[in-house]
Amino acid sequence: MTTSRAGLRRAALTAAALVAAAAVLLGVMLGLGWLVTHVLPGTGLAVDDLGLDRWLADHRVPVLDPDSQAATDLCATNNVIAIGLAVAVTSTAFASAWWPAAFVVVTLAGETALFLTTAIVVGRPRPPVAHLDAALPPTSSFPSGHTAAATCLFGGIAVLVCRATRSWWRWVVVAAAVLLVVAVAASRLYRGAHYPTDVLGGAFLGCCWLAVTARALVPRHSAVREPAPA
Repeated sequence: MTTSRAGLRRAALTAAALVAAAAVLLGVMLGLGWLVTHVLPGTGLAVDDLGLDRWLADHRVPVLDPDSQAATDLCATNNVIAIGLAVAVTSTAFASAWWPAAFVVVTLAGETALFLTTAIVVGRPRPPVAHLDAALPPTSSFPSGHTAAATCLFGGIAVLVCRATRSWWRWVVVAAAVLLVVAVAASRLYRGAHYPTDVLGGAFLGCCWLAVTARALVPRHSAVREPAPA
């Protein structure tokens, strides 16, 4: 009974810490959204923020259009849910514990809630360039949800791998995660869906929330024993 109560108390404290961290991060994101919508337009930086979108729109290559679509679709909502569930089930079975599933679910669900709330409140219009996506919410530019989701999904996979092994190939997973996030972010710019500050905001949101959930939900001790000293 005492052990059960202690476990419930730890779970309650962890949940409270996650809610508090999410509230702080939401405040930071809303502040950044206010900066890019109210302060940035009055500076010369606003031209630079739009300049990359215009350059990409003017230099699109038909052969890259399907590649950018594939990168975007990789972090579409349904695909993120499917990949996330597969990762949660596989990692939970491998670890013989429930914490990997909790980590994946809380990371992805929290990122979605933070992104949607920020996008709705900030209401930044999309860049005034030709869009390759058929239907985009007109005032949900900041932050980039695809970039935030990619950061949490692939970054979360890297966290799980680094937690499970100290083999050299874990760095291959980390590098692959970084490359996938960059590919998704670049595809959103190429397709005219976001400003550069939007994808930076999405990456910032994803990195911060991933760090919070990893700190709160991933056990600190290593799953792999250190080699005995010679």
